[in-house]
Amino acid sequence: ALPSSRKQSETRSLFQRRPNSCTTRNHSLENMSTRKVTVKWGKKVFEIEVGESLGEVQAQLYSLTQVPVERQKILARGRQLKKDKDLTKIKPGAKLMMMGTAEVLAVPTKEYVFEEDLTAKQKAELTKEDVAGLNNLGNTCYMNSTVQCLRRIGELKGAINKFRDDSSASNDAHSTMVKLMGDMFNKLDVAAEPFTPVAFVNIFRTLFPQFAQRGDSGHYMQQDADDCLMTFLQVVGSKLTSPKYSLSDNSQGKNLTQQLFGFRVRETLKLMEGEEEEKVKELSMQKLRCHIDEKINFLVQGVEKSLDEVVEVKSSSLGRNANYKQTTRLLSLPNYLVVQFVRFFWKKSQGKKCKMLRKVKFPLKLDVESFCESNLRKSIGARRMADKAKRDEELGLDSLKVEKKAKTESTTSKDDQAMEIDSSIQPADTTGFYQLFGVVTHKGRDADAGHYIGWVHQKDDDWSKYDDEKVSPCKEEDIVNLCGGGDWHTAYMCYYKRIDTMPVERPKKKGKK
Repeated sequence: ALPSSRKQSETRSLFQRRPNSCTTRNHSLENMSTRKVTVKWGKKVFEIEVGESLGEVQAQLYSLTQVPVERQKILARGRQLKKDKDLTKIKPGAKLMMMGTAEVLAVPTKEYVFEEDLTAKQKAELTKEDVAGLNNLGNTCYMNSTVQCLRRIGELKGAINKFRDDSSASNDAHSTMVKLMGDMFNKLDVAAEPFTPVAFVNIFRTLFPQFAQRGDSGHYMQQDADDCLMTFLQVVGSKLTSPKYSLSDNSQGKNLTQQLFGFRVRETLKLMEGEEEEKVKELSMQKLRCHIDEKINFLVQGVEKSLDEVVEVKSSSLGRNANYKQTTRLLSLPNYLVVQFVRFFWKKSQGKKCKMLRKVKFPLKLDVESFCESNLRKSIGARRMADKAKRDEELGLDSLKVEKKAKTESTTSKDDQAMEIDSSIQPADTTGFYQLFGVVTHKGRDADAGHYIGWVHQKDDDWSKYDDEKVSPCKEEDIVNLCGGGDWHTAYMCYYKRIDTMPVERPKKKGKK
């Protein structure tokens, strides 16, 4: 028997040693979970971490050597590691060896070139896209954007080319400008690189000095895209008056500009302060205006406001200026319709022109029926009904209408009488619909500064953005977003083409709202 004091001392020592033994074992297991080892492969040596998974080890070696897993043969002390449990015998700092052949990467047979590395000429050759832009010759973005929209009008280009090739055509300055415009159109159609219209810009500024104004710094000043368009149309119309440049044999003495953009309107003035005979006259116009105020949200609203407005005119019965209600209605529809957003106005307090940034949505397909005089509206309605009846007949829906009519034949109503009256109206030669094909936008808050860009339709929902010499593709959804409301590109001029056959609605693409 041991003395009591010695027995207690040995017992205390035993309990003190046990925790140390557990701590050592836990520390050993932690070291066993991940440990660093070296792997020799040929003449190369790699340091990797070995855990409890052989697959992880093989993945590390593949990333370092490109030797596929199925080709890897990993040896430790001459024995191959085949299972996860084989890793438990691997100690930190162990030296392993791997055998296997790396994958050989095939040399690419095709050379890839990124689009941003292509020149304009290479892009045109490879993509066959319209990439012809116009270099800016001193704040000529207003002109460049207008030219790109006019270039899409085939009838205009064709007539100008006839004039350009006509040896009997005059050679005065205005004729030279028209011919240079034709040259510019033709070169843009085939150009693989941006075109610099030096000759055209020089004669344009010479003939119309207002477009050659310079600021205090000596640089050319920014001009109005609407003024530019009207000047172009004036020059072309003054020179292409001969019937040989007409769009049809029935031109009725109209020049080319009138045939493409011209339309007749009836303007009625009615005195608002008393009784007086209405003043009625017919006028010729080449564009519609979209007035903008705090209540205008859509282009149609703005155009209707411009067609019904109050003006101040001298009254013969009152002997002074008085307010008249001016009502304007279309008597004919042009082949191409231009709508100008009246965004620039004179602000007296600041002594300069300012810009209205209000968001005004414009349609891709414009219905102008509400702008027309009553007889023309009825004629358009008859045309639409005739087109609808024809489509119904093609779809086999006319038999259902005949059956329904037979059931109600015994009764006569006002609606039936109205239908008989409508059937006697001669259908119009067009549907009253117009398709958007070009937009000129203005970016900036200052009317005498900022930047103009042209947006032109190509096909389907593909459009092109003409930012001077830079041309880039865009989609229909990008065009819809040009309605304003901020400092982004805001629609200023919309170019529409008349639709002479009832348009077929395209199915809407499914996606997020």
